[in-house]
Amino acid sequence: MAKVPANEETMIKCICNACPTYNECMQTGKLGVFCSVGDEVRCFENEQGCNCQDCTVSSDFDFSTVYHCKDGPADRQMQSKSR
Repeated sequence: MAKVPANEETMIKCICNACPTYNECMQTGKLGVFCSVGDEVRCFENEQGCNCQDCTVSSDFDFSTVYHCKDGPADRQMQSKSR
């Protein structure tokens, strides 16, 4: 799986801030792109719903993982599954 780039193009496509689970703590760091950066696990409080499957970034990179704010970037999730 290709690593999702943390760049302006990805950020423009990102819908993380429209996610029901997105919270005030997540706003303090890098806004969204959790499928690339995945650094907001410290902010994850509880699951309120997930929009990752609706995101064009997810479909562009052909993965079906969810809750990047909790589980980290897609490439890290794939590494965890292969262990």
